[in-house]
Amino acid sequence: MNRMLLKVQVGVLAIGTGFSWITLVFNYRRFFASGGHVLELSGCVVTNPIATPCFYGALAFLAAFVWAIIVFRSAQESVLKQQRGLQWLLTAGTLFAWGNFTYEVYRFMQIQPAASAFSCPAGDEAINPLLTPCFYGALIFLTALVVSILNIRACR
Repeated sequence: MNRMLLKVQVGVLAIGTGFSWITLVFNYRRFFASGGHVLELSGCVVTNPIATPCFYGALAFLAAFVWAIIVFRSAQESVLKQQRGLQWLLTAGTLFAWGNFTYEVYRFMQIQPAASAFSCPAGDEAINPLLTPCFYGALIFLTALVVSILNIRACR
């Protein structure tokens, strides 16, 4: 087992976790500044971040980061089994993130795109998808998935 690859995996997921939670904090600041309340899910100008893909992406990054730390600290014999479980989570996170990015591309390509609660950033008019946090989150998830695949190959 290459411990360096496990460290890289933890590092990539730490970056993803930090990025996603900082994005979420900015989304919450906008939500509260527009008059929203913690459990208010409708009736506000800005969508509550708990109802957006950013929130669920941040949770997935946090779960993957904690899992990667557990894999890094585990005994040599159990690394492969735990790494495979982490790889399933990273695959799901990658598909979710690229799915959101695809939706953003679709919205951007519309002649008159409407604001959507399920967009990145939430409630805003369509902007260039390459400038959205969804795109960067998808890239980080993909990078973590590639590192995970390399980790499993190193275990064999």
